[in-house]
Amino acid sequence: MKILEIKRHLNKPDQSYLCDLLKRGSDYIIIKYVNEQPGSVGSVTFDTGSTTYAYYRNGMGYVVWKMADPHNVLKGYLFHICCDLKVREDRVVYLDLLLDVWIDTRGQITILDRDEVQQCAEAAMIGENELMWIAQHEKQIVENWQQIVADFNRLL
Repeated sequence: MKILEIKRHLNKPDQSYLCDLLKRGSDYIIIKYVNEQPGSVGSVTFDTGSTTYAYYRNGMGYVVWKMADPHNVLKGYLFHICCDLKVREDRVVYLDLLLDVWIDTRGQITILDRDEVQQCAEAAMIGENELMWIAQHEKQIVENWQQIVADFNRLL
């Protein structure tokens, strides 16, 4: 079964991806997306055919992506801090709040796009409430990522 992921943005057009639904719970879904073109997360590159497994739970302050190369070898986990996450029957929709947390296979944590958050704050595209939300969830992810990833992998 297919499901549509809609990633809304503060500072650029929305993005939509048609993904495979792997699992559905009462308030969450896990989906799979195979990259049709090369991409990157920070300095980490992904070839065409790389796979992303994504975990979305209603109301959660982040999205978790488990990212693997075309041979399904784990490259790391990406957390997108977000708000307004809604899992629906045929789609998942959320507002990306820019800051991402990348965790590689050694457990090395890299915070991405802090400069983009600052630029949007200076341009009044993001307010104090959102900045506090971002800081709160960044802290939660950094302190608890191992448990979050273990829970995700159990569901997967």
